[in-house]
Amino acid sequence: MYVCLSSASRVRYLEDVARSVSMPPGAVIRFRYATKIVDPKVLSAASAGKLIGQTTLICFLDASKMELFPSIVPTRFARIEKVEVVGGFITLDLGLSDFPDVDQDVDVQGRFGGLDREIPVPSGQSASKWERVRYFFGEIDDPKFQSSNSDDAWQRIVIKLGGSDGFREAKYGRFFRVYGVSRGAAGHQDYQADMPLRVGVPYYINVSYFSPSQVENSDILSVSASSDAIKVISQSAMTLDSDYDKQTFVVQSTGPDVQTPTYLSFTHEPLPGTDDKRKWKLRFDLPVISEADWRNRTIRAVLAAAPPAGAALLGIYAAGKLTWEYVLAVALIYIGVGVLNFMVVKQK
Repeated sequence: MYVCLSSASRVRYLEDVARSVSMPPGAVIRFRYATKIVDPKVLSAASAGKLIGQTTLICFLDASKMELFPSIVPTRFARIEKVEVVGGFITLDLGLSDFPDVDQDVDVQGRFGGLDREIPVPSGQSASKWERVRYFFGEIDDPKFQSSNSDDAWQRIVIKLGGSDGFREAKYGRFFRVYGVSRGAAGHQDYQADMPLRVGVPYYINVSYFSPSQVENSDILSVSASSDAIKVISQSAMTLDSDYDKQTFVVQSTGPDVQTPTYLSFTHEPLPGTDDKRKWKLRFDLPVISEADWRNRTIRAVLAAAPPAGAALLGIYAAGKLTWEYVLAVALIYIGVGVLNFMVVKQK
């Protein structure tokens, strides 16, 4: 199995970890690594196209205490969807799946075998207490964690993350998760990339949030759409002001003339006006497709063709030539004009 480590050395890395526990199954997250911290065997496999479809485990590396070996918090299983080596960097598009179920009785560090010998020493820090080590993206023996999409499994991960120095220093408080985009109010349907949303159907986005410790300030979690093809028909923002809760956003396709790619954007940030000076603002996008409204398009095409067809029939009637041959010819013209209008609308 492959492992993708992310540390607390930059706020962006912390945000990547937070995204890995926030985004729904089926969403795609991107990780980036300098090739110097990628196992050469893994780089070779990437160049040969052998990484696509492989399973990887996203993990948070807490290297804040130099007197100890870094602790590892597994956060998400994922499937490698796309790999690209660009000069001295490699990018990975990871399709998220279930959470590793890290029970309290599980020896997490022991499950990673010799991985602790391949963790890079943070820049500028002494390696006197560590064995000098190397890779953030590498291959390990399967740690054999059970997979789960349950709230319990998710909360256990969040508790471990919340207890790390890296997240405390960045003033992370509440963590949240998006279950998926479902046509039922109680559903937990997995999200699919470019998920099609039918016209006139409400889609429910169930969200829960949880704080592993008491948080005094409130957060704001909001959802918005990148185009008018999708509208939010529930509240577009919710205040996270308790330690744990579950809420729902509702969105709906507005019925554009053509299928319209759109993004549902989720933003998690401090409540405006609060004085906590947090170092982060978490955001991610879920691409969806707003399906075209075929019914309205057909009605408009029919209405556009009706005036010329009606005028032709009246002319034929006035001339006393209302035979079935003329009626058929007008009908064919009527259909042709309607189809033409339909296609013009389709290509707008």
